[in-house]
Amino acid sequence: MNQSFRTGLVLVAVLASLAAADLQVNVRTSGSQGNPAVAADGAGNSVIVWGSYYSTAGRSNDILARRLDPNGAFVGDEFVVNAKSEGNQTEPAVASSRRGGFAVVWQGPGLDQEDIFLRLFDPNGVATTDDLLVNLNAPGRQLYPNIAISDAGTIIVVWESRVTTVDVDRSYVCVQLFDPNGSGRGGEILADDPLYDCRYPDVAADGSGNFVVTWLRETGTDRIVARRFDPNGVPAGDPFEVSTARITSITRPSIAMNSLGYFAVAWDGDPNRAGDDDIHARRYDPNATPQGEPFVVNTLCAGAQQWPQVAMNDANEFVIVWEHNTADPNLATEIFARRFDPNGRPAGDQFQLNTYTQDKQRYPDVATGADGSFVAAWESNGQDGSGNGIFAQIQPPDPNALAEDDP
Repeated sequence: MNQSFRTGLVLVAVLASLAAADLQVNVRTSGSQGNPAVAADGAGNSVIVWGSYYSTAGRSNDILARRLDPNGAFVGDEFVVNAKSEGNQTEPAVASSRRGGFAVVWQGPGLDQEDIFLRLFDPNGVATTDDLLVNLNAPGRQLYPNIAISDAGTIIVVWESRVTTVDVDRSYVCVQLFDPNGSGRGGEILADDPLYDCRYPDVAADGSGNFVVTWLRETGTDRIVARRFDPNGVPAGDPFEVSTARITSITRPSIAMNSLGYFAVAWDGDPNRAGDDDIHARRYDPNATPQGEPFVVNTLCAGAQQWPQVAMNDANEFVIVWEHNTADPNLATEIFARRFDPNGRPAGDQFQLNTYTQDKQRYPDVATGADGSFVAAWESNGQDGSGNGIFAQIQPPDPNALAEDDP
């Protein structure tokens, strides 16, 4: 047995002990805590952000965050992300750089309706900017932001811009680039043809700054679509369809990319009814050439499998998490995960993450480490003693993957 394998086994044992129970992330339990998002840096540190409801006058919802070290121990208390607290700040997303700095985006009160805001933090969780306005066009509603950071530090923000006029009611996917200091780089970029309704975008970047945006295109027959861009935001080809089958339900696709440019997209759907949704995924090489057809992730098929999120490391290993809803009001909604090896083959069966099994566990997110470990966070109803709370688990590397690496 070589030393790296022995060290790997020790790491598995340590992380397995940490994964024995759900970690309560939120300190504040009054009000409702929801919609978590998680990101990890190159050293295995992670940050979890979420929305926290306040009932005080003039303050509806803030974005909170809390950091974890590579061992799953909290680094300090939770803190408020947004500088402006008036109104309703919701739908947070977060991305970390390899060096540990991170950026958070969310939607909040705007000049017209909702706008998209961005704030940057150093590796110690200290804000380095004020709230920065992302969208340059104010009319309409700016919704559902997502974010990625390239190895060069470029920040890519995507969101849905919904404009209603007497002639049209349409949603567009917009992209905006920022330098590492938060300075905007040029104008807004439209990801798709404005003839289509485009919703719920996500984005991921490689080590050179190239990035891919994915979204739901509503055309009567819903499709998952993606498009590649170079580091300057110039399209590297036309939008292409990821899904190959009709989708009847509305879904938020998720994308993950490693530094080499390989990427995977996950979504939920069923050709006939939302109550039978499965989790689907498809893999691509750095040229956006499909590595096979879409495949079903989940093995448990009863009820709806929804809200998938995917994370990938530089070894091309990836993990997908999702929620399972049986549609039975007497049963809980659970959080499941499944790992995949570099060739896209399942590394074992799906497994349940949440150990608290009462009521509903919903809206998971996931970030993965270079060794195949991952941290997942989700919203849990009643577990913190007061409405929804935010809970997480640290999962160790797959021991089977470690064994395969041993010569």
